[in-house]
Amino acid sequence: MNDPTCFVNMQEYYHFIYAISYMMIAEIVIWLYNFKGWIKKPQISNKDCGTLLLVIFACWSSFSISTFFRCGYITELIGEILIPHCFFYLGLFLLVLGTTLRSWAVWTLKHSFTLSVKTNSTQGLVTTGIYRYIRNPAYVGTILCLLGTAFCFRSAIAPVLVLIICFVCYGIRIQIEERALRLRFGNDFDNYCAHTWRLIPFIW
Repeated sequence: MNDPTCFVNMQEYYHFIYAISYMMIAEIVIWLYNFKGWIKKPQISNKDCGTLLLVIFACWSSFSISTFFRCGYITELIGEILIPHCFFYLGLFLLVLGTTLRSWAVWTLKHSFTLSVKTNSTQGLVTTGIYRYIRNPAYVGTILCLLGTAFCFRSAIAPVLVLIICFVCYGIRIQIEERALRLRFGNDFDNYCAHTWRLIPFIW
């Protein structure tokens, strides 16, 4: 991501760096906030089933793919298959929007938010704010960031692969998480699911 030649000019490169820095700072704060909130809380159960590693893989592979198809030896091999330049600005918008959405989601959950799938005796079912409409807004925010990064590098192949990876990995994560929440909250969670969307309103 530190290769300015992937961008039209240095100004666009700096804009991308600013957006990525905003995302990284927000993520560091989220990790620290999560650690501080859970270090002294009684844990009922950890039912992550390795999905935290799956999410980390999704993020790492998505960022890698976004840059991979703009590498020198790859472009020499298959040529530069680029999407229109306007997608760079769409990518910046998605990066900022995704980071903001994820931060908002975490702030709404407060200490009910966890990086791995686990439940706690003091944890309540949050149905306010953005969670009134979408059950996994933090995941939506992350996916928007990953897709936005792919758009910024403008490879025509990367966004497709990023979406496939995200929906497979996060699809598995959501299934595991919903199973744990259903065990924790029972009918309350089923009623909540009945009038909310998992990721994409009106679609899924």
